[in-house]
Amino acid sequence: MYRVWYWAMIDRENDGRFIASIPDLGDLAAYGATDKDAVAHVTDLASEHVRAAVDDGQQVPHRRHFSEMPSHVRSKEIGRAIIPVEVERRAAWPTPPYHMSA
Repeated sequence: MYRVWYWAMIDRENDGRFIASIPDLGDLAAYGATDKDAVAHVTDLASEHVRAAVDDGQQVPHRRHFSEMPSHVRSKEIGRAIIPVEVERRAAWPTPPYHMSA
């Protein structure tokens, strides 16, 4: 198995709940009573989302490098986390479109 890493942004809502979202997965998001709960929930959702995409024959969704993420802190953002998603190596690194001769 191979790990693909996605950045999650963690916000605190006005009602005190936390929400963790992953912009690179279509703003996939999950709530939690604590920031750790929200991150745990969005981690599970991210794994399901990516595996479903791969099972449907799609490539692993693009993930941005930390330097490509928005640099400004949003008003409700309290932090960020990096989320691991395990996929088979072939899904993470598809076969190149060329063939090498022996």
